[in-house]
Amino acid sequence: MITMVRLARILLILVLAALTVSFVVGLGRPEVGAVEKVALLALVAGCVVLAAKISTLASKAQERLQRH
Repeated sequence: MITMVRLARILLILVLAALTVSFVVGLGRPEVGAVEKVALLALVAGCVVLAAKISTLASKAQERLQRH
């Protein structure tokens, strides 16, 4: 069961990393306006926060599963 939690955490973080990279690439495009850049920066920040939250929740789940 702990392996499944680890696998889920890794997969979710990889998805978030891919999204973050695509948002950063979007920031560098010359066609992107100021408002879009602000939105992309907010999305990048949201992905980073979400990845940290996923890691924390997965760690807590692993601890609970090890105790049982």
